[in-house]
Amino acid sequence: MKVQKPRYKLKEENIISKQKLEKIIRTASSEDDEIDLSYRILPYLKLSEREIPTSLNLQGATILGPASLRETKINGSLKMPEAIIKGPLYLEKAIVRGNLNLNEATVRGVINLVGAQIKGNLDCRQINTNGFISLAKAQIGKDFDLRKAKVQSADHEGLSIKGDVYLRKAVINGDLFFQESVIEGSIDLVNALILGSLNLKDVKINKYLIVRNASLEEGLILTGAQYQELVK
Repeated sequence: MKVQKPRYKLKEENIISKQKLEKIIRTASSEDDEIDLSYRILPYLKLSEREIPTSLNLQGATILGPASLRETKINGSLKMPEAIIKGPLYLEKAIVRGNLNLNEATVRGVINLVGAQIKGNLDCRQINTNGFISLAKAQIGKDFDLRKAKVQSADHEGLSIKGDVYLRKAVINGDLFFQESVIEGSIDLVNALILGSLNLKDVKINKYLIVRNASLEEGLILTGAQYQELVK
């Protein structure tokens, strides 16, 4: 039985400031230890264009604004299961040497992984997002798991953002799972390369499933899948 740590109460003294964050990173790095921010509260997360020497643990953390790790190199895993991000998550061109875990995370904005390299697994099971997930030109070393996810359309400052999943020109070296997910937009796999199987059993796609010019090395499973149109 999993025992979940209680979240910190939203009080000023419990919020991790930029200065305290940097001290935590320096201490963990000097001890070659994981950077542990699990179940903590951060006003935002900005670690773009830098190198993180160890794994970064944000399990159950609450980020009150955007989280940016653009062009960041993480020499370990990025752990964000059960995290709440009250803004977008930016990981364009990031490199994660281990796994990226977003299992049961809630992201109140888009998730941008354009051009990212994840050397291990990308775990997005039961993720809940407001806006698109983009892995255009991304490379995933093992499996990409999006089972029982909910990708919702959203309005941000008067701009309507469709709940699409973009995988154009992405390379997945393992399996791609979508079973029982709800995608309020489309799934776009144009020119994607999937070296494992693509499992869309019981997925619900409100718009289109686009597989034009995709290379699906081990086939496509569509048992019980719902969509407006399959575009080949």
